[in-house]
Amino acid sequence: ALAPDLSRANSAAASVLAILDQKSKIDSSDDSGTTLENVWGDIEFQHVSFKYATRPNIQIFRDLCLTISSGKVTCHN
Repeated sequence: ALAPDLSRANSAAASVLAILDQKSKIDSSDDSGTTLENVWGDIEFQHVSFKYATRPNIQIFRDLCLTISSGKVTCHN
């Protein structure tokens, strides 16, 4: 009775390990490129829609509009 659950757990573990074994396209030790000292400004998203490629039938964001003003901090417990 546990065989199907054990098989799914094994597949899930293999999937996680495959993700962890992937080499990142971003080299965090690379110092090349431009480094900005001070960056100020608002962040704004307008009409963002998003679905994960692996679950295209599930909508994550639909027409999301969000503005984050410079210098503002929000804490949520």
